[in-house]
Amino acid sequence: MSQICDSVYTDKVPLPVATKIKFMNHVNDEHQDELAMFVEAFDNTKVGDDLLVQIAEVYHDGLLLQTCKHPLEKLSIDNPAHYQARSEAAALNRYFIAFDDFVDETVTIKSQYIHLLQVAAKKLGKLAIKQQERDFTVIDGYYASPNMFRLVVGAPSDTPLNHAGYAYLFELNADTQKRDQAISASAKLQRYYTLRKAWQDANSQTVYGWVDTYIHGDTPGGNWARALQADSKIKSVRDYPEKVAHLETGQCLLICDETSMPTVANLLEVWQNPIAPIVIAVTNDAADIDYLNNLELSASLTKTTNFKQTNIRHIVNSSAMDLAQVISSTIDILLSELSLSIDKLWGALEASDAKTLRRQLKAQFGLPRQDMVMKVYWRSS
Repeated sequence: MSQICDSVYTDKVPLPVATKIKFMNHVNDEHQDELAMFVEAFDNTKVGDDLLVQIAEVYHDGLLLQTCKHPLEKLSIDNPAHYQARSEAAALNRYFIAFDDFVDETVTIKSQYIHLLQVAAKKLGKLAIKQQERDFTVIDGYYASPNMFRLVVGAPSDTPLNHAGYAYLFELNADTQKRDQAISASAKLQRYYTLRKAWQDANSQTVYGWVDTYIHGDTPGGNWARALQADSKIKSVRDYPEKVAHLETGQCLLICDETSMPTVANLLEVWQNPIAPIVIAVTNDAADIDYLNNLELSASLTKTTNFKQTNIRHIVNSSAMDLAQVISSTIDILLSELSLSIDKLWGALEASDAKTLRRQLKAQFGLPRQDMVMKVYWRSS
């Protein structure tokens, strides 16, 4: 198979294209902020908001990053040489970021990338992904809205109580009471779910939480959540702290669908920014907006007259709808009605909608990278 050979790092052997293609395309598409963080943490260089940072190459011992003006096209197994030529032509500056361990049959690119994330975040004083096993105990399960199923769980004692969007990577087919029965890596089914809310009992000091799952047909996550019984043990293998610290000041815009509504709901319950946010909520069932309408707002937001009626705009999705365009139009109407401008953004949607909106809203608002977070929470295919 053809391989990319970089003219600058001629002493290094690139990984085979088939080994890295999915990883490179995914990170280059969706994790610009993390790659910029690598350059800042490991090279002590700030990346301007007019530049992109992308992975130009992956070697056994590290990543070759580059800054460029425009995104690279996706790496192709059929024509890696074309990608190489375009990458070299687009590059402004290049940075080699070394892995802690060599990638081989036992060490994955993903594990080394996560380690880089942890080291970079620590150097910059930011929260990072944690690779650790955590046990939860199911106490109850019920519907919080027509299509949002809530697990009430007993949680670890160090569970964050006020971090909106904190998520756990749960193993859907692993029972912590049967850990001696090994499950192969290929057979493991894992999904991230957000901790909707957490609190500590004042008397027992026990920590409890809600884990909400959107039910939409016959899906592994929905089937897993509804099948769990009281006293079932569930395990997570990774913590992921959502990036919401930038929302503490300024006029904020929040965009969510059913998969990201738990994050927005928690944000509205703990909101301390003196400026009330604007919320665009998308649901497939009109009745699921009750998920937001029935929550108890923070003390700060209760001072905003008719917050739920004025600041939350509901879009009922349909297969015939150009959702990104409808969201964009709704934002324009809201900003005109309320005479506002947007300083900060947080949103999470399906991949294609998130990517389209990210481009549109970046051009519209011109926000710096750290103030504009538009995440991919799921993929339609």
